[in-house]
This record gives sequence, structure tokens and C-alpha cells, in this order.
Amino acid sequence: MNTTPQPDPKDRPARLTVGVVGAGRVGPALAASLQLAGHRPVAVSGVSDASRKRAAALLPDVPLMTPAEVLQRAELVLLTVPDDALPGLVTGLAETGAVRPGQLLVHTSGRYGARVLDPALRAGALPLALHPAMTFTGTPVDVQRLAGCSFGVTAPEELRLAAEALVIEMGGEPEWIAEDMRPLYHAALALGSNHLITLVAQSMELLRTAGVTAPDRMLGPLLGASLDNALRSGDAALTGPVARGDAGTVAAHIVELREHAPQAVAGYLAMARATADRALDHGLLKPELAEDLLGVLADGATPTTGSTGSTGTPAPDGKPGTERPGETPGREGTEGTEGTDGADGTDGTDGTDGTDGTDSTDGTDGTDGGAR
Repeated sequence: MNTTPQPDPKDRPARLTVGVVGAGRVGPALAASLQLAGHRPVAVSGVSDASRKRAAALLPDVPLMTPAEVLQRAELVLLTVPDDALPGLVTGLAETGAVRPGQLLVHTSGRYGARVLDPALRAGALPLALHPAMTFTGTPVDVQRLAGCSFGVTAPEELRLAAEALVIEMGGEPEWIAEDMRPLYHAALALGSNHLITLVAQSMELLRTAGVTAPDRMLGPLLGASLDNALRSGDAALTGPVARGDAGTVAAHIVELREHAPQAVAGYLAMARATADRALDHGLLKPELAEDLLGVLADGATPTTGSTGSTGTPAPDGKPGTERPGETPGREGTEGTEGTDGADGTDGTDGTDGTDGTDSTDGTDGTDGGAR
């Protein structure tokens, strides 16, 4: 065990001065991690009270300035703004002469690669796209979470080593993403991270309705095991009534959801169809069982219910089953309400998580902001 005292980061000679444009959840955390590696944060921009508090907590004694002043003082600038705000910000900074030749300009958007920084490149800046595949809280715990975090890295070939070195200094693992693959990469993270939160929140609501007093405690071990199994085994980890082809059980689920949570029906059907397709493709769902199951899912898209379940047997608890072609119709069910689309992860002042997996940054003045 090494017992040699480690020098305080403040005592190390700083290698780069660091500035942050957009003091939301992401920027201050990345700057703080760079500070631990020996770099020196010198300026941060932010306008909302929440962003100022974050900057003060993670970057104490670092002055708040305008974006142009941040670029004037820093050799390495982190642009942690919303995806939709990034192109306009870069163009504006370049056109006003704020960008300096040789300046490292790093954005953290998952959607964009390095080309969005072309206006700054023409002004002499060195463009890097470094996207942390992590959800952020806006607290000091984020700096710890960067240890082992993967970063989607895109940069000109001549800057690849510099980009990867910065990621490693922040404790992350660089993963090279081609420029034209950035939108797909970002969509994959949103599908796995953002949608997971929606599914878990819906599941907890339904458990509370069913009388479970601590749905988080019930779901924790189950979801932890499911995530671990999925990461280890992929589709081979699929379990449950859809993968087994239990059409009657799925029909009962749809009936209950229509009664207690009609807003969840559309999502349940969409995920069940996707699960059935993957289970079929990987030989987990027997073709002879898939027909009844897919019929239930097709019928479930309408609110009509019949007197029997999908397999012709009475539905559980005496409730009407899903009507199937050729069966005697039962009473008409209650129309399920279609869920409204959620808001994008872009902030107003200080937003909630976006991507990315990624997360919100400050966004009130047109130059700060962001949803990872």
C-alpha cells in the first residue's frame, strides 16, 4: 500500500485554464473533475439561481462571467448547453470574435459530433465532442460517478489523442463515435436511460394502486437483477408472460390497465410487441404460442372486450377477456386515453434530465442551457 502523501490538486502546476459556458448539471461537474487532474477552472457562465448555486458548490471561488468573457480567459472551454441551442451559440461566438486560435472548444452534446463546431474551427479553435454517458444530479456526487463512465468521443483525427486524454483525466473511458453515427448513438442512450425512468415510474405507480406500500423496495432487487442479466446475456435474459407466450395473462394485464391506468396501455402494448418480436427472433417464444399472443396484442389496441380470454377460457377473476375474431362480443370496454408525448429534455431555466442520458444544463439566456 502506497502511504506517500499525495499533493493537493491546488498545489500542482495547472496545465490548462478551464471555462464553462452553461452552469447546469454537466458543466461544473466536468470542470471539477478536470480540476482534480491539475487543470484550473477560471470562469463560468450561468444566469439562474440554481446554476449559480451549482457553480458555487462544485467550483468555489470561480467567477461568474458572460460566455464571451469565459472564452477570453480560458484555454479549454466546455460548452454544456442544450442540443438545440448549441449551433446558434457556436455561430454567435465565432461571428463576434470570441473564439481564439488554438483554443480547445469542447461540447458535451450527445446528438452532435465535431462538425457543429465548424464555425469555431474556421476561427482557429480546436473542436472536440466529449459526451458523458451518465445521468447527472448537479451535486458533487457527479464527480465521483465519472470514474469509469464511458464518453462518446468525436473529433478530427489529429485531435483524437487529445480528446481521449481529456476523458481519461476526468476518470472516464473514451469510446470513439463516428460523426454520422452520433444521432443513432444518442437515440440508443435515450432509449435505454430516459425511457427506463418512465417505465420504472409507471411500474411504481401501478404497484401503489395495487396496495404495495414500498414499491421502490419491491422493485429494487428485481430491476437490479434484470439489468444485470440484460447486460450480461442480452435477449437470452428475457422472461415473463410475453416471452413465454402466456396470451391469457397478457390479456388480463390489458384489462386491468384499461381499468386502472389507461394512460399506460399504449406503452405496455408497444413494449410487449417489441419483446415478442425479440423473443421470437431468438427462439425463446414458440411460434405456435406466438399467434395467440400477437392476436391479443393486436386486439388490445382497441378498447373492446369480450366474454372470454384470448385462448377461449374465462378471463381471470371473472373479468371480461379480450375479444377475438369469431367470438361473441361482450360489453364494450372503456376507451383508454392516449398518453401525451413528454417534453424534450431541454431546459427552460434548469430542466430535468434529457439523454441523453444525459442531463440538463442551464438554459435561460440563449447561450447557456442544455439537455444531454
